[in-house]
Parts: sequence; C-alpha cells; structure tokens
Amino acid sequence: MEIRSTEQGDAVVLSVKGEIEVYSLPEFSRMAEGYLGGPQTLILDLDGLEYIDSSGLGFLVTLHERMERKGQKLRLTNLRNHVGRVFKITRLDQILDIQPEEAPAS
Repeated sequence: MEIRSTEQGDAVVLSVKGEIEVYSLPEFSRMAEGYLGGPQTLILDLDGLEYIDSSGLGFLVTLHERMERKGQKLRLTNLRNHVGRVFKITRLDQILDIQPEEAPAS
C-alpha cells in the first residue's frame, strides 16, 4: 500500500494506492489517526484503492465516529466501481460522506 499526503486549504488529502486489509491496516490507521484533532476535513482519495476488507471498513467507520466527536469531517472520494459496490452492499454509503470525485473541503 502507498499513501500520499497533500494539503488542500483546511483539509488534508490522503491518496491511497493498493489494498486496505488486515496486513496493511496498521500502517494506514497510524497515518490516518495522526490527523485526529488536526485539520477540519480529512479526505481519502481512493482512486488507487484496489481492495478493502472488513477490517478496513470497520476502521473507516471508527475513524468517522472519532473525527465527528472532535468536530472534524471524513470524506471519501474517487471510489472505483468495484470498491464503491462494497460500500453500497454494506450500506456504509449511508453512513460515510462519499463523493464521486474530490471536492473542495467545506
């Protein structure tokens, strides 16, 4: 897994390439949790995400809840069709802020 971080106004964009699964989750969670209490919005650009397992999905829900408690937003963007279907099947698209493409932070 490869993660690239860029700043966009009062937001940070993490571009994820590869897989978020049980073996890569510790690295991903360390990086994402590093922004708790930081920028107003954390945008996960998932255009390069090829696969996500249940541990990755669970982490995103937990991260979303923790960020909400701190007054922050988590936004997911650029989900490929096969990855987007996972979020629809699990109904996480009704819980998480998922945008078709990277939108400016607001």
